[in-house]
Amino acid sequence: MSYEYGRVPLGPGLNIVTGPNGSGKSSILLGISVALGAQYTERGRRLRDLIRWGSKLARVSVVLDNSVRGRGRPYPKIKSDVIRVSRYLRIDGSYWFEVNGVEYSRGEIQGILRAFGFNPDNMLVIMHQNMVEEFAVISPRDKLKLLEDAVGLTHYRERIMDVRGRLEGVLKDEAEVKSMLEKAKANLDFWLGEYEKLKVRDELMKRKSDLEIELAWSKVNRKLKSVNDLKAKIDGLRVKLDSLRRSYDELSSEIEGLEDLMVQIELERRRIMDMLIEYSRIIGRLEVLGGISRDFEEVSSKFSKLRVDFEDVCKRFDSIFKDYVGKFSSRAILGYRIEELSSEIKLRERDLRSLEGELESLLEDAKRVGPMPSVVRDFDEINSDLMMVNARIEALGPVSPEAEKMYNSFSSTFNELFERAKMLSGNREAILRELNDRVEAWRKAILNIVSEINGIYRDLLSELNATGHVRITNIDDVDKAGLEILVGFRGCEPILLDGYSQSGGERTTAIVSFLLAAQRFIKSPFRAVDEFDIHMDPRNREAIFKCILSYFKDAEAQYLAITPSPIIVGEEKVNIIFVQNVGGRSEVRVVSK
Repeated sequence: MSYEYGRVPLGPGLNIVTGPNGSGKSSILLGISVALGAQYTERGRRLRDLIRWGSKLARVSVVLDNSVRGRGRPYPKIKSDVIRVSRYLRIDGSYWFEVNGVEYSRGEIQGILRAFGFNPDNMLVIMHQNMVEEFAVISPRDKLKLLEDAVGLTHYRERIMDVRGRLEGVLKDEAEVKSMLEKAKANLDFWLGEYEKLKVRDELMKRKSDLEIELAWSKVNRKLKSVNDLKAKIDGLRVKLDSLRRSYDELSSEIEGLEDLMVQIELERRRIMDMLIEYSRIIGRLEVLGGISRDFEEVSSKFSKLRVDFEDVCKRFDSIFKDYVGKFSSRAILGYRIEELSSEIKLRERDLRSLEGELESLLEDAKRVGPMPSVVRDFDEINSDLMMVNARIEALGPVSPEAEKMYNSFSSTFNELFERAKMLSGNREAILRELNDRVEAWRKAILNIVSEINGIYRDLLSELNATGHVRITNIDDVDKAGLEILVGFRGCEPILLDGYSQSGGERTTAIVSFLLAAQRFIKSPFRAVDEFDIHMDPRNREAIFKCILSYFKDAEAQYLAITPSPIIVGEEKVNIIFVQNVGGRSEVRVVSK
């Protein structure tokens, strides 16, 4: 800015920078902010605009006291009593930081400042020129966040945000797991159905296999029964054939006997016939000789007797011949029947050999299918059951052979997801309890501090013949919670402080009163306010200045107040810095008492 070179010594307690307008007072506070990397300057104006006109490079250095106090140094990573933070600005807009001559990043600078408990971007710590007006119009939420940061309660909110972040992560994971669980459940249900179908199908296939084995042996039994029935029939035919043959042989024997008998009778008949012929000749001769004689009668008697014998023999022959013819016919019939029965037996034996071949083939097939069951039912009953089983198998439709594997896989996945969902649910409940505890801790901490600030604020206002109070709104909602400052002048009821309801002096008075009320709780070792008395009437300016002197006279922390107005210090211990612009250059003088 207007400084060619300047060194500003700041002591403990109150430091007042004063001088005419345009002398470079605000540049001191701006330089501190620039050196410490505050956002304010980089938002408000370009860095190269801060370089003194005609120069190409600017440097601002802030010296921090890092000496041992209490248990150690404020920033123990640097083993030095002094930390010199410098920022270099080039006319091309580039810049860099150095700490004790070593280049540092902006993030590293912020780490050092956090160790000192100093945030140059918090307007309750450093309130630049015109920030009084800005503080009046920012939202209650932002006011509360600034207060939390200034009094060291940010970690409460950060813990809440941390828990919320973890809660959000758990909720996200839980939602993802639930979604995956639903998909896994759908897949599990599908594969459970397929697995149940597979089990039914396996049972049916087992039943089918058992039935096919039973059916194969039933075929064997049925064929065996056919073989045995045919064997029995053949045996019956053979018995019958043997009986017929015996009958045939018996008839043949009888016929032979009748033939012999007929031969004998025929010989007897011929003998009698010859005798009858002989007796006829004798009788003829005797008739020629003369009639009846004793010989003639005797011969005639014998002839008559022979005739009777001849007739008897003929009758016997006829009877025997008739019996012979009957038996011969019967034997012929038996012979035909024997021949016919023999042919039938041969046919049956051929059929038996065929059945036995079929039985052997069926037996081999049955043995290949499986061992013979203890009970083998009727073929038709088995076949009926087999048809029903096949129909049920067909009704099941296609079934994946991987169903059991897939079901077990999805079951394992589902169980894992279920356990993870259960764990996440437990984590969510635990985090919610932790979140409630953190919110409650934040609520108590902020209410306690605001309550104390409110008491001091009201007392300050009463000295200025004003009323007001500080309150927290939406305390049950961390995101919506805000800080409201109310003030009333000249007997009026306190109203909300904003950029429109109060005059400039009233706003400044109320905000500076709030700043003074909060000073006891602010953690930063350095605080500053530029033109704290702007727009104030002389009476309020004097009263506020007395309060400032009273509050900061014995303080260890450094307080920097910038004012263009004349000041009366009295006996208080105050470090007064006078700034004067001489020939376009700002110069600093320390007035010591």
